[in-house]
Formats: sequence, structure tokens, C-alpha cells
Amino acid sequence: MTLFSISEVHLLEWNELGRSCLALVLALSLGSCSSRAAMEVDLAGQETERVAAEQEVARIAQEQERVRALELDRQREAQVIERARLQAERDRQVIEARNEEEQRRQEEAERREQARLAEIEAAEAEEIERRVKLARISSLEQQITMIQAEASRDEVASAILQEAILVAEELLQILIAEQSKYENTDSNGNTVNPLSKDLIAELEARKNELVRQSQSQ
Repeated sequence: MTLFSISEVHLLEWNELGRSCLALVLALSLGSCSSRAAMEVDLAGQETERVAAEQEVARIAQEQERVRALELDRQREAQVIERARLQAERDRQVIEARNEEEQRRQEEAERREQARLAEIEAAEAEEIERRVKLARISSLEQQITMIQAEASRDEVASAILQEAILVAEELLQILIAEQSKYENTDSNGNTVNPLSKDLIAELEARKNELVRQSQSQ
């Protein structure tokens, strides 16, 4: 083997070694690029997930805020409705109280009017009775005068007429006493002392009978 051949062999070996080293460097470079690309892809995925998570948190917060706003609106609306209900109830109570007061006033006015009319009616009845008694007193006085004028006709008639005069005078005194009772009345217009209606009727009947007997003599 010649020297040139040996050199060629060594050169070939070095070339082969260089190619191997170059291939190794290229492989390492490609591996490094692939690892960096994978890392960048992973980081991009993480960023996407982070952004999505932040968006979800923001969406949830926004939804919660919307729910809170709706709840506040519902509470405010419920408060407005409750205030309106309470005001309506107060208004109803005021109107009812006014109606009850008006009804009470009307009933009281009616009672007062009825009492006034009753007092007027009682006063009118008493006035009529008083005038009747005055007329009876006047008539009785006239009868006494007439009886006294006729008392001298005869003894029997005179005795009867004298008794009639006594009865008539007693009746007259009772009627006068009855008349004074009308000056003392209670709040309802009734006389405090009871009237002697039965006694008056009895004496008047007795007087009329005596007058009739005297006239028949």
C-alpha cells in the first residue's frame, strides 16, 4: 500500500466522522427546536386555558351580579307593594272610622230629634190637659154660683144643693191643686207628684148627681 492510499483512507475516515458529527449536531438542533416548539405549544395551551378560566370567572361574577340586581329589584318591588298595601289599609281604616263617626252622629241627631219631638208632644198634651182643667174650674165656679142662687127654693133642694156646693168646692180645690202640680215636672215633662184623676172623676160624678137630684125636686 502506498502513502497516498493511506492518506486517502484516513481522509475518508475523517470525512465519515465529520458527517457523523454533523448529523449529530443537526439531530441535536432539530431536537432542541422540537422541544422548544412543544414548550411553546404547551405554553399557548396554558394561556388559552388561563384566558378561558378568567372569562368563566368574569361570566360567573357577571351572572351573580345580575342575579343580585334582580333580587334587589324584586325586594324593592315587594317593598313598594307592601307600602301600597299598608297605605291602602290605613286609608280604608280612616274611611271606615269616618263612616262610623258619621253614622254615630246621624243616630245621635235622630235620637235628639225624637226626644225633642217627644218633649214637644208631651208639652202639648200637658198644655191641652191644663186648659181642660182650667175650663172645668171655670165651669165649676159658674155651677157653684148657680147652685147658690137656686139654694133658697125649698128645704130639700136646698140641702141637696148645699151638699152639691160642698162637693163642688172640694172638687174646685182639688182641680186648683192639680193645676199647681204642672209647675213641678221632671226632665221628661211628667209631673213629680201624681195627678188625682180618679178622685176628680169621683167628685165630679157626685156633684153632677147632686145637681140632678136638686133639679128633680
